[in-house]
This record gives sequence, C-alpha cells and structure tokens, in this order.
Amino acid sequence: MTDRFARHAGLPGWRQDLLGDATAVVCGAGALGNEVAKNLGMAGIGRLIICDPDTVSRSNLSRTVLFREKDVGRPKVEAAAEALAGLAPQCAVQPRAAGLTAGVGLAELRDSSIVLGCLDSRRARLELLGRCALADARLVDGGTGPWSGEVRMRVDAAEPCYGCTLTARERAVGDLPTAYTDLYPEREMAASIALTALVGAWMTTAALQIVFGQPPDYRMLRIEGLTGTTGPVAPRLAPDCPHHRPLGPVDLRVPISPDDTVEDLLSHLPDGYTLNVWAAFPVRTTCSVRDGQTRYHRAANGTQRRHCMQCGAVIRPASSYRLSDADRSDRLSGLGVAPGEILPARGPDGAVLLVELGSGRDAES
Repeated sequence: MTDRFARHAGLPGWRQDLLGDATAVVCGAGALGNEVAKNLGMAGIGRLIICDPDTVSRSNLSRTVLFREKDVGRPKVEAAAEALAGLAPQCAVQPRAAGLTAGVGLAELRDSSIVLGCLDSRRARLELLGRCALADARLVDGGTGPWSGEVRMRVDAAEPCYGCTLTARERAVGDLPTAYTDLYPEREMAASIALTALVGAWMTTAALQIVFGQPPDYRMLRIEGLTGTTGPVAPRLAPDCPHHRPLGPVDLRVPISPDDTVEDLLSHLPDGYTLNVWAAFPVRTTCSVRDGQTRYHRAANGTQRRHCMQCGAVIRPASSYRLSDADRSDRLSGLGVAPGEILPARGPDGAVLLVELGSGRDAES
C-alpha cells in the first residue's frame, strides 16, 4: 500500500519525520481555525491542541470545513476533533473548550513546535501574542477582512511583532477590563470561505516552514483579494512594545494539575510566597452576619448588582489574582488555571519564583 504521505517526499525541504513528532497549538476553532487544523492534520502533524470556548452556530457552516448541521450547539473543539479523527487519523487531537488563558498553559505554548492564532478580535490576538511572548513561543497569527487578510509571525523575541504595528492606545485594548469590553463589544467582521481558505493556506505554509527549521524571510504578509496581490510588509520594532521580554527559566516544577486544589498547589510553595494567576477569578464576599455567624456569597464577575437570596442584601462582585484569596478546596481548573501553566510567586523579600504546573489527566487523554 502506498504511504499516506508519499507525495510529500519530493517537496524540497519537507521533513515528514519532524512533522510527525510536532505539536501545534491552534487558538480559535472558527473558520480560520478549521482551515489551519485541517491543513496541518492532513499534512501529517502528530499532535494538535485546539482551544476555543464557543459552540458551533448555524452561521459557521458556510465557512467551516470541519462542522456539519448536526454539530450546531456543540463545542467547536469537540466537533473539530471528531471530524479530524476521520480526515487525519494519525493526528492526536486534544480539544480544550476554554478561553486562551484557561485553555493552554505557558509551558505548553513554550514546548509546542508552533502556535497558530486564528482569532477574530484585536483583544484576543493581543492576549495570545502576550502569552506567546512570555513563553517565548513561535507564533503564526492570521486575520481576515471582507476581501483581505494578513499573516503575522513571531519567531524570535528580538524581531518586530504584531504589537509593534499598533499604537500604545491600540495595544491597550488587551488591558481593558472585561466589564468595559462587554459594554462595547467588537462587531463581527464580514468574512467568506474564499479569503479564509487563502489566509489559512498561507498560515499553514509559514507554520510548516518554521517546523522544518526554515522560517520564511518575511514576518508579515498582506493579502488583497480584490486586487489579486499578495506581498510581504516589513514592520519596525517599536521600542515601547511590551511583547519582547520572555519570562525566563522556571524555578520550580510541581506535580500539580488543574484537577488539583488550591491547597495542593500552595503546599508546594516555600513559606512566605504568594502565588498569582494570570486571569482574575471571582471570590466570595461577606453578605451578612446572622446569629453570630458570617455568611458568604461567591459573586460572579459582572457589572450588574446581585442580591442575596437569603437576606436581600446587595452583593458587589469581587475578584482577585491571588490564589490565597480563593477557597483552599477550589479546583484550579475552576479558577481558570490552564494545564501546563507557569505562575509567578513573590516572596517576602520581593524575589519572584516561576512555578510550572503539570498537564493533568484531561490534557493528556
């Protein structure tokens, strides 16, 4: 029987062995994520981690090769993984139905062969860029417009990145609180399968070249569908861009996964160290004192006031980045801690300790 990838053998620079051993992280499982995951899977990549918190909607079906009518309402990552099992049986797909920060840890980004950003908002693209910069991960980021698209790469920390092409005000979108972005959400952009397929093909080509150790000469590519032109753009390194300082080496590795509790993790820290997470989590707040006992209520993040169902008191949502503010019995996954995350801990003398977590059963299955 002819080898499944026999036609790749004649391609200059192609390394099927490297691709088979490679891991790609695809962030976003919409139209662009479908194309990229399909391309990499069929090319023969060994492992895909696909991260997206959303479910399949009917409007996705005109632009997504991996989804079917029966998938409407299902998590996008689960539908994509099921389709890829038939298209690319050699590929081990790990679906992560979560947002970027909760879905893929910094150590997983660091250890991946390539990260592909298939996101549809500047805020999300900046969030991914920031995490790849911290992890010093190689990133191919794509975007589409009505009749145009772009591909931007982050291969080395010393090179210009997507953030360098933005003003400080535009980069600040990534720092806005969730409540603000809920009030003024970014509108969905019009898009078609034709432009999505073009951008996805260019992203895949760049990703393969990086995996094979032959990165493209360009770092940004502009695709204009109406004029039929595609060409590289040379961005400049912005001295005020914050995305060029990787975290550095890990100080402490602990046998803790998102399945474990806050208590399990904190027990591995040296005395006096405070551990922070990357995304704020809701904490319980005091509701009232009744019969000499303080009653607590955990309020979700949001802008609306909530009332205690017991006494009617107003509950004002509170959140924190410090794990010491969480209940010791809380599972880390419930606080948005990703598999393979790297978390900063600060000691009483101000020293910073970088702590790396394991992946856990769900991530390894």
